[in-house]
Amino acid sequence: MKFLKVDKVSKTYSGNEKPAVSGLAFSMKRGEIVSFVGASGSGKSTLMKMIGGLISPEKGAIHFQGKALDKPEDKLIPGEEGIKMVFQDLRLMPNHTVEENIKYPLLLFDKDYQNERTAELLEVCHLKEYKKRLPRELSGGQQQRLALGKILAEDPTLLLMDEPFSNLDPIVKNKLIVDVSEIIRSQQLSLIMVTHDTQDALMLSDKIGFMSEGKLVQYDSPFNIYNKPKSIEIAEFFGSVNVFTKEEFQQIFNCSLDIGDNKKVVVRIESFQASFQSDMLRLEGVVLGAFFKGSGYLIKLKVGSHLLDVFANDVLKIGDNVPFYVDRHKIIVI
Repeated sequence: MKFLKVDKVSKTYSGNEKPAVSGLAFSMKRGEIVSFVGASGSGKSTLMKMIGGLISPEKGAIHFQGKALDKPEDKLIPGEEGIKMVFQDLRLMPNHTVEENIKYPLLLFDKDYQNERTAELLEVCHLKEYKKRLPRELSGGQQQRLALGKILAEDPTLLLMDEPFSNLDPIVKNKLIVDVSEIIRSQQLSLIMVTHDTQDALMLSDKIGFMSEGKLVQYDSPFNIYNKPKSIEIAEFFGSVNVFTKEEFQQIFNCSLDIGDNKKVVVRIESFQASFQSDMLRLEGVVLGAFFKGSGYLIKLKVGSHLLDVFANDVLKIGDNVPFYVDRHKIIVI
């Protein structure tokens, strides 16, 4: 039995000709963290709402722990038992303390359990020392952890998060991603996250789904999504790349490739190296620009009539003629 099975679901909103989600299918195991990425309007949030039982698919079905989700119109309060969503607006109670926010979903239980579970979640979410503060007295990352703790008090099996890190600065966000991963795994939960940020997805996920125009184009491990993308769109979405025809690549690298003539060759900018190692391809070009990126430099390189982006650890002088090398195993053919 699949923990969650989404079977060829489709959804078209009233007044729209194109479906928001079309024939989408995937499954996930218990304990997995899955992220869905894609451009705005690709159908990610609609998929999340269908999984959360907030809207119904017009076609297909969603099964959670072996049971088909109920239609939201058939329920007094839309939603599915065991599936909880952390919304972008967090939905905290502004005039109640951190402790009271977490305890609120537990009020139907006896006092001992309320206190025990609240104390546990304060500890798990790293909020123990802030338990008497109001939400507005917390940082953005602390508010996110509070929203997560409040949802965990409802004892979900599957957690849904829609753009959970979008309003946080990079330092807070990176720490929170690690915190969320630890919390989810320590509580033995499953998580589906929607995000625009590919780095969030790569850091946190066991599986990533890339959506485009309502379709699930690739559903794979983070490693395969990054290194073996099924389309140019996916390759470009996950970082800066150079895209060549077969003929262009062979000309630039002075080599032959045993691939179909209609195939594209993709090389990520970080796959270029300034020093040669065995089984590497070589090119030589003129430096047109060098832009500092913190961990190195983005180099604009002209090779014949072609313009390339490459990444270098050290700054290069404009006008210099320099060689770069690429490991054959880091070439992506699409």
